[in-house]
Amino acid sequence: MSGVTAVPLDNQIADRLLRAMYRRSGAWLLDQLGLVSAQSRGLSGYGPVNDGIAFAVNPQFEPLIGNQSVVVGGACLTNCDARLERLRTEFVVDTVQPLLLAAWARVPCMLFLPIGEEIIISNSSITVDAWRRFGDQVEAFVNSIAASIPGGHPPILIRTDSDTVSATLDTAVEAVSNLITATELADLYAIRPSSSGQTPPSAARLRQYRRSIVTYMPSVVAELLGCRDVQRVVVAENLHQAKAVRTARSVSAAIGSHSRIDHLAHVPAPSVTGSSRMARAEDRSVLFCLDTEGVRAEKLQRITPTVRRYWESAWRRALRPDGTAMHGDPLKAVFDEWRQLLVQVADPQRLEAPSDSTVSEGAT
Repeated sequence: MSGVTAVPLDNQIADRLLRAMYRRSGAWLLDQLGLVSAQSRGLSGYGPVNDGIAFAVNPQFEPLIGNQSVVVGGACLTNCDARLERLRTEFVVDTVQPLLLAAWARVPCMLFLPIGEEIIISNSSITVDAWRRFGDQVEAFVNSIAASIPGGHPPILIRTDSDTVSATLDTAVEAVSNLITATELADLYAIRPSSSGQTPPSAARLRQYRRSIVTYMPSVVAELLGCRDVQRVVVAENLHQAKAVRTARSVSAAIGSHSRIDHLAHVPAPSVTGSSRMARAEDRSVLFCLDTEGVRAEKLQRITPTVRRYWESAWRRALRPDGTAMHGDPLKAVFDEWRQLLVQVADPQRLEAPSDSTVSEGAT
């Protein structure tokens, strides 16, 4: 992989990004979500915490110890429509973070690939077969990303479009559905009040929410692993998933589980201008993995210094320096590497250029 020298993202820069995306300070967000700073939590030797990318944990978080611990993650497939050319770079950064944590702590990493959830909520014009072909390619891409992590190991990939996995999730949801209030579920991804009000989630979206919650529960993780004892799940997902993780923790305690669910949250990927999360941005402010060199160059010209710092910090721990990017724009070289990884697993006949249309707002 390309060599990159980057300045770490410090807490001040992280707060600036959060203020731009959420219109609230980092301190307000942590208080609202029941999180605290990740500093001085036994993570001082962990690169992404030192870099300021992974910045928040639940108050009960303790130093990560192996044995019966599992790192869990799962990147959203925001508005992909089963098309690789619509896969966003936020998918990569949200995939890299749990891989890095598991490699550092030397514990297993379970990554959920939410193809099943996309089938549930997507337009019916996209066939199940199309989603599964897409899932095969994204699965290969994730394995390629994992192979780029120094000291890492292949993740345990859980495809939620698998009949067995889907049945396991639905059974778990049925067992705990009475423990999750309607209000709690509807507000699961509402981090701050909206001046225009929130559109109530559809029945399909609520099913997706419930399935997401149970993926964090140690009992479900143990069942999917085929083992009896998972004492601790450490969720390594972005800040926007904090309420879902917190709900899983309360549900797990309510059913008498003594296992732990912890959360190490990282800064969500920003749009090109940094004014919103990439998950909610219009296409012109999104960095797609398969953007052509010209399209990406135009977007990189528009990114702010703060957003550039984010991407450089987000990538820097996931690279094997080999001296190939000593000249020119190191950030361009990094995006070129990820693009090449995806091209290697892509079916050229199915690729199209990303459109300039506005992306509809999802629930991620």
